[in-house]
Amino acid sequence: MLKERFDYRTILCVLLSVAAGFFGSYFRLPLAWVLGPLLVTAAFGMANISVFAPLAGRRLGQLIIGASVGLNLTATVLVSLTGWLPLLFVTALIGILFAAAISVAFARVARIDQATAFFAMMPGGMSEMANIGATEGARPEPIALSQALRVALVVCLLPPLLIFFGDSVDLGAWAAKPQVSWGSLPFVLAAGGIGTIVFRWIGFQNPWMVGSLIGVAALTAAGLVAGRLPLSLVNAGQFFLGIAIGARFKGDILRHLARLSAISMAFTLFLTLLMAAYSLMVTAFADISFSDMMLSTAPGGFAEMVITAQVLHLHVALVTAFHIIRSILLNGLALHIWALLNRIGFFARVNAILHRIS
Repeated sequence: MLKERFDYRTILCVLLSVAAGFFGSYFRLPLAWVLGPLLVTAAFGMANISVFAPLAGRRLGQLIIGASVGLNLTATVLVSLTGWLPLLFVTALIGILFAAAISVAFARVARIDQATAFFAMMPGGMSEMANIGATEGARPEPIALSQALRVALVVCLLPPLLIFFGDSVDLGAWAAKPQVSWGSLPFVLAAGGIGTIVFRWIGFQNPWMVGSLIGVAALTAAGLVAGRLPLSLVNAGQFFLGIAIGARFKGDILRHLARLSAISMAFTLFLTLLMAAYSLMVTAFADISFSDMMLSTAPGGFAEMVITAQVLHLHVALVTAFHIIRSILLNGLALHIWALLNRIGFFARVNAILHRIS
């Protein structure tokens, strides 16, 4: 009876995930508590072993990371962001158009329909893109797999690359910041919880991350709190994010869609390179480092990219602003963007260009 109720391999997966987090943290690997649990959980999932990744844990992780990021958003920082608004929207639109254009080639090479390819390539929420795409007749399974591969690939590759080749990176600076007082910590977490409830009530996509961030940012901007969350709490948030991403990789699905998986990763890398080129161009005329701009434009997950900015001591507020704008446009308007691009013949034109080239 006990064996039926508990799969001891699942417990082993959790223990190894925690050990991987400690191991990576000991050797000062960036995002150790995301990457370690992600890789271990993905390995167990690909072996078709049941893994521990509750939805409540993912939401708790997003709430913690949102609160942690919100502590960076002082009144001065928020005022300084207003001057970046035009670039925020232009960058979001360029990223969406790049992904839409790439989706045409992705559809041809992967031999899938255009709707599935479009929502698979969009750098929006992993679950949101699959759910929204299904309403347009797209296939949810390839979308969900491509989205998981996109987030995992970018979060595994980008932080190490920025450390070795980026600028303005300081791996230990954030941890050296003073911690919020223990007396203030309950109010910070309560503000994050209240923000989450409000944003969920108004129907905002991903209220756990954005709501918590805005709620804590309100306290920070008012000058009521300052500092950072305890490292153990932030590590716990990263841990839940890591296992949530890793749990999306199932052996039977990957075997069934092995060809699509390889093609999806290749096109994700191509999209990342395009955004890197765009980021490099922007740094030529804007007062922003390449590392900041690369994290702001990268087709990675919202939570993963902003926590990377925090850990590497980059411009957290600016990276957050870029991703919030893109998240609002994609998660809220993806269907309208899809319909508009279809109406103006965008996909047909790109397909015609690709046909002439090939």
